[in-house]
Amino acid sequence: MTGQRAAAEPYATRFETEVTSIDGRRVWLERSHFFGASGGQPADRGTIGDIAVADVQFVDGEQVHVLAEEPSFKPGHRVLCSVDWSFRMYCMRAHTASHVLVGAARRLLEESTYAGLEIGPETVRVDLETSAALDDETLIELDEAVNRVVWESRPVAWDDVPISEARERDGITFDAEGADAGAVRKGRVRLVTIEDEPDNRSGNRLSGATSPTDPWDVSACSGTHVRNTREVGPVTVLGRSSPDAGVTRIEFAVGPQAIDRRTAEKRAAFAATSALDVDLEEVGDELERVRPASGRQ
Repeated sequence: MTGQRAAAEPYATRFETEVTSIDGRRVWLERSHFFGASGGQPADRGTIGDIAVADVQFVDGEQVHVLAEEPSFKPGHRVLCSVDWSFRMYCMRAHTASHVLVGAARRLLEESTYAGLEIGPETVRVDLETSAALDDETLIELDEAVNRVVWESRPVAWDDVPISEARERDGITFDAEGADAGAVRKGRVRLVTIEDEPDNRSGNRLSGATSPTDPWDVSACSGTHVRNTREVGPVTVLGRSSPDAGVTRIEFAVGPQAIDRRTAEKRAAFAATSALDVDLEEVGDELERVRPASGRQ
């Protein structure tokens, strides 16, 4: 198995196992479903026995569990472990949403290549190498594309394949020494696939998907994901920045933070329609009409 057990079995959050080694607050387990921080995804939270897990590190193919305090149990003892499901699911949704966004970017931006990820407690950042300039309209298109794929309930799958096989497949690029290093191990690479839309009769497919068998995105990845895009829930693209030359960073939110942002945007839109005394669809044109007059004051 390439990568971490948590990535292969992301819905498993309660398990019993044997303690194999202890060094102060650092604990090794015979079997672990805790995700160790990797590839821009933070470590799982939870408990081992009745002690909180402060951190999980993925070192030399093993999870090193750092507890909040030194444990009373000893090597050889069996312990009940629990992964914080709420935080695990947040990371699964956020990480899957990032793949959906990368798939949208490849269709909407010229020569777009994934360059990095950071899942924060409230927002997610995806870095892309692209020569395209992202204006507000492109951000809106990205937001629409991501939420459309979520609505379409596309299956999400993951599997290990030989590196040679992955490199021969069209549409798959990965950096075995850089951003995708965590997905590569012993000559194999872990691929996460967001499949094609289950029902393509709507005729609303974005350009770039040329046949019913074209997946939305296939990426080398070591993180945890949901089984279907519908589990991602609401997504809101927040903005963009340029942290380095040739790199565009897109920030978005999922879940409650996405809902809060949409609520704020709706309030602002309603306020604009009221202040300008026009319908929502006419706000942009009305602002363009009044802006020159405001500038002359």
